[in-house]
Amino acid sequence: MNLDELREAVVACNGKPFQAKQLAQWLYGKRELEFDRMTNLSKELRNNLQQRYRLLTSTVVAREESGEGTTKLGIRLHDGMIIEAVLMRETRADGAERVTTCISTQAGCAMGCRFCASGQLGLKRHLSAGEILEQLLHLSVLMREQAQAVDWLTNVVVMGMGEPLHNFDNLLKALTILNAEWGFHFGARRVTVSTVGLPDRIRQLAEQGYQFNLAISLHGVDDASRTALIPTNAGLAKILDAAKYYFEQTRREVTFEYTLVGGKNDDLDTAQRLVELVKDFPRANVNLIPMNPVENSGLETPTTEAVNVFTEELRLAGVNVHVRRRRGRRVQAACGQLRLKLEEASSG
Repeated sequence: MNLDELREAVVACNGKPFQAKQLAQWLYGKRELEFDRMTNLSKELRNNLQQRYRLLTSTVVAREESGEGTTKLGIRLHDGMIIEAVLMRETRADGAERVTTCISTQAGCAMGCRFCASGQLGLKRHLSAGEILEQLLHLSVLMREQAQAVDWLTNVVVMGMGEPLHNFDNLLKALTILNAEWGFHFGARRVTVSTVGLPDRIRQLAEQGYQFNLAISLHGVDDASRTALIPTNAGLAKILDAAKYYFEQTRREVTFEYTLVGGKNDDLDTAQRLVELVKDFPRANVNLIPMNPVENSGLETPTTEAVNVFTEELRLAGVNVHVRRRRGRRVQAACGQLRLKLEEASSG
């Protein structure tokens, strides 16, 4: 609930309107999951809230650890649908710890990317704003159990199951609560929204007044190669124009995600063509992602040599490029793989 909705809920439970901010602080600021522990609310109000509302509508049904700082949760929604959320801990070169979560916005996905496990069963449904935010609450419980020095997230990446901008209204409501001072109070510049590239929605997000980071899944250097991997390709020219508009409106760097698929888009000529696409783009980053193996995709992971040659070509051309380290191979690392495993188990 946003603050207005919380105010209505509190009044409906015989509370005072000002107590909505107190309730929001417990829910989002302190991430409290028991009404009884919200001690500055009257016992009557707590009882009434307990009778009317649930703080969580989903449950964690699987947890897999990589042993390298990555934990993946399988979360069952109220209707039996399963989604995933991932927690990643890493220590940066300066010694600071970075704690990132990757959260989902849909059960399944309609985009049909061939290298992604999330869309293999198609789109089941959108997540509500609450179901998007509940993932953070489950992760909060996980982090308390881990009892590390950094006890809350440093970064949120909306790059889990689903296409975030396909579920625009619920995404925006969730991000508003995440960013709001009365909500999670999580800085917009520490939030990244990843999209396969829906030009109209990219422009709409740019006009909301937030400085979220934008990551666009590119994966091809022309429409033919991109459509071969992403059947719902909206057209590279339109996507790049929308990305430039996003930068102009927000002044935030745009990251281009590029999954390297063995024998498909990982050769030297393709690297040179990628340079031409992004070299004049204002303040852009390229993240190269060696594909994780996905069963039944018909695609191969790239060789280490191909990744190195591709990366070096971009660097020599002056492109700001990073290679995403393969993490969590032992926790069904590719997005959607744990969900497929759980759904196969429950059906078989």
